[in-house]
Amino acid sequence: MKIDSYAKLNLGLVVVGRREDGYHDIQSVFQEVDLADRITISNSESLSVTSDDPSVPDGEENLAYRAAAALRDALRRPELSANIKIEKHIPAGGGLGGGSSNAASSMLGLTSFWDLDLQRARMAKIGETVGADVPFFMTGGTACVSGKGDIVQPIDCEGDVWFVLVDPGYRVATPWAFGKLNMKLTIDSPYIRFLNSARGSGKVDIYELFGLIKNDFLPVVEARYPSTERILSVLRGGGAKVASMSGTGSTLYGGFALESDALSTIEHLRSLGYSARFCRPVRRQVQ
Repeated sequence: MKIDSYAKLNLGLVVVGRREDGYHDIQSVFQEVDLADRITISNSESLSVTSDDPSVPDGEENLAYRAAAALRDALRRPELSANIKIEKHIPAGGGLGGGSSNAASSMLGLTSFWDLDLQRARMAKIGETVGADVPFFMTGGTACVSGKGDIVQPIDCEGDVWFVLVDPGYRVATPWAFGKLNMKLTIDSPYIRFLNSARGSGKVDIYELFGLIKNDFLPVVEARYPSTERILSVLRGGGAKVASMSGTGSTLYGGFALESDALSTIEHLRSLGYSARFCRPVRRQVQ
């Protein structure tokens, strides 16, 4: 069995509160994109997970293993086994949710592979114990996300867009980013009001959203890595309607109305020595 495990972009990210469990409450729009890892599930005498990326752990330290084990434990079926191989294309540690996507995709694949009768809502609750972003990847598409990342409301997204993703050449550790964040928490902003409206209507115009995107972590990363603003300037100069950062970093992105502008900007970035790639949003029908 082979499964595509898609990445996501944060189209904005604001921190609105601290939680007693150590997490933070956030507001964000998650957008699934067609940059994907490939997962292969096959028969095995035990549960095992391997990856072709040396920076991604195998075995019990891998989120896909933890998700599979959590699924097995929740069903009290310790005899269930499988070999899960992950062919990585999503950069690890880039704020694109690759590990959480692998976890969710593995769970979805294993329900079929193990012939289980499980609703996605229950799988999402199990996945939440593995990682805060895992529930989003159970549905994918476009969603307003709140809580610690576990409250997911799928919405329709209107507007055609081409994304350019840029690896800036550095990695951002999430604990470091939260530690450096100015904790004057955002409780109201045009971005939050827009998200509240999107929840009510069940849809969002992506170019209206682009005009309001705010990422609380971007100033933190820009202060530490001056190249960040240079890359964002190249994206804007190439015609991007928005240029920002996904999650706590480090992937930077631009959203383009014209495919030709996106492709020419990729060539410009590559000529400057940056790794840049093209991707498109993944659309899902909202249930």
